[in-house]
Amino acid sequence: MLSRYVLSLVIVATGLVRSAEALAGDYTVSYAFDGTTRADVARGATGASNEVGIAKECQYGRGCTIRLAKSDLTISLKVERSGSRRVTVLADGGRSLSDGCCYFSDGERLVARELTGPLLRLRIYEGQARKRNEYVENIPLGLLYLQFSDFK
Repeated sequence: MLSRYVLSLVIVATGLVRSAEALAGDYTVSYAFDGTTRADVARGATGASNEVGIAKECQYGRGCTIRLAKSDLTISLKVERSGSRRVTVLADGGRSLSDGCCYFSDGERLVARELTGPLLRLRIYEGQARKRNEYVENIPLGLLYLQFSDFK
């Protein structure tokens, strides 16, 4: 009778531990956004749009969202767990930014990179998307730093 009780407790405890592991993130993303532009430097307003933080509950194959309130940006990223880790990043502007927000280099809406090192640097622009071989010169919004760690 006692052994059944102990066995039941062990099964319940094992289930709780596995549930907690399932809720925990697969990796951590530390981020920093330097929203200082040349115009900000010219008028002495450096650091007004800088933001930092940590997203701890990111999971493989699912979107992880970072909200940058000062810059009115939402960064969505997803890391695929394959032979090499590949991250896809999308930046989206809020109401204070134009409909033409947000792009990475070459007017691309999203960027995909292999994580060969822990740090990823991405420039974010406001303007328009590139169409075929069209030359696009968008307005720089800032530089996004993403540092990936604690991979499981």
